[in-house]
Amino acid sequence: MKKKRLIMLGDSITNGFDGYRDLSHNLSYYLQQLLPEWQIENCGVNAGSIIGNTERDLTFQVESHDFSNYQLATVFFGTNDFAHSEATLTTVAAGLQHNLTQMQQANPQLKTVGILPLPRFDGGVDNQNIEGMGQYTLADLDQKLRSVYQSMEIPVLDWQKVAPHLVTINNYRTTLGDHRLHPNAATYQLMADVLFHFLQKQHLI
Repeated sequence: MKKKRLIMLGDSITNGFDGYRDLSHNLSYYLQQLLPEWQIENCGVNAGSIIGNTERDLTFQVESHDFSNYQLATVFFGTNDFAHSEATLTTVAAGLQHNLTQMQQANPQLKTVGILPLPRFDGGVDNQNIEGMGQYTLADLDQKLRSVYQSMEIPVLDWQKVAPHLVTINNYRTTLGDHRLHPNAATYQLMADVLFHFLQKQHLI
């Protein structure tokens, strides 16, 4: 029986970076253990963002893959737009919507899941209500990305709603490999379990 195919688009957290190195035991690795009947392709790229003109970014990833080959896609971007880009929130949202539209046009049967950024703790503080380079907060970004996904009837995985205790101000030093942003292997395993159950709940697997 031919396996169904899942493509995972995203940044270093999809790729499996822990702040120091790329882990083989990453989000897709652990998800694959839970989905043996699926073929999973991890296309996460360190430093990837929604807005940008390099091979790290969402537009390049979308243009580089034939989505007619996949039944399911996850899109897990945003943290680098918040921290490293001066693009406005409106520009980021427009970029996401454009690329999601391209994916849907390439394969109207493709099921897509939007994944919101994890909490981050640059400087040892919760960045949720701190403004990044684009003059918006991480909370603003979450709200805007959610609205784009929902406007296109795409399910949204919000870690802070479905797994509020996964990464918090109280545990980030033990759950994040760099004590700032990137999960360690144990946290990637927990994330895969959360994602698996989310996909089940949405009847996508």
